[in-house]
Amino acid sequence: MRTAIIIAAFGLVALIGGCVRSLHPLFNEEDLVFEPSLVGTWSEEYDEDTWTFQKSGENAYDLIVTEGGLPAGFDAKLGRLGSYLFLDLYPQEPDIKNDFYKFHLIPAHTFSRVWLEKDSLHLSMLDNDWLKDMIDQGELNIEHELLDGGIVLTTATDILQEFVVKYAEDDRAFPVPGKLLRQD
Repeated sequence: MRTAIIIAAFGLVALIGGCVRSLHPLFNEEDLVFEPSLVGTWSEEYDEDTWTFQKSGENAYDLIVTEGGLPAGFDAKLGRLGSYLFLDLYPQEPDIKNDFYKFHLIPAHTFSRVWLEKDSLHLSMLDNDWLKDMIDQGELNIEHELLDGGIVLTTATDILQEFVVKYAEDDRAFPVPGKLLRQD
């Protein structure tokens, strides 16, 4: 049960398509920040899965998420919007030899609110069910498409930024964060 809660909190389901994705990035270049303390390997206290951040350019990271011993690579960008830190993940090109098949894969951004405290990294991904309910009830009008039970945001970066800042402190939009601990 605890593992299921942690996985849901981290939104690791994003890696298999269960949470909110976006065609456009959350940040413009001027929003990006580099936080040296993010570099390193992080994991949940009783889990072998890891998130390893390495510096990649001036304001970017390479992220390797290892789940069940299987690594996946992401381009990760940390940005400040207002007083909030967010993380935007974008999958690196998969090692697939069939170009025709690879052409049919459409990568997308996922993002989460981030808190970095000494040796703890807290992540809260945007909640798909909350967003779907807000759209269905007519309380939110944001460009999107429904795909495989998940929402793909199609709106521009500036609209995404206004949206996440508006709901950054809403714990229904960004649920209780999962916690990763520094391993190195």
